[in-house]
Amino acid sequence: MRPKLREHFESELQQARQAIGGTDDRLVWNGLARAHILGQFDVGPHLRVHIWMFLFALKTLNTREIFGQIPRLLLAAPGSLFKKAPRGNTGLSDVGIFQPMNIPEDLQSILNEK
Repeated sequence: MRPKLREHFESELQQARQAIGGTDDRLVWNGLARAHILGQFDVGPHLRVHIWMFLFALKTLNTREIFGQIPRLLLAAPGSLFKKAPRGNTGLSDVGIFQPMNIPEDLQSILNEK
């Protein structure tokens, strides 16, 4: 992962982690989804985000997300390794596991940086 991309990835992940325990779980999920978009083509970051998603789902007893993250945890590494992760997918269980999605403009700019 390019250093600048890693910096943005870590920032999104940190924002999500800081929101844990707050009053709005959507802030956590949003940060994790944004980190996922930035990290999905690198094995380590991709797997880290899905681990955080799974752990947060456990913490909040979100059964849909718990069961949705299990196959994602299994497919994250191969998907990244073989560049088969669906571009822009948020990694959350409310979207199809292989569904490409539009990337928010600010994240697309980060992904386009050299």
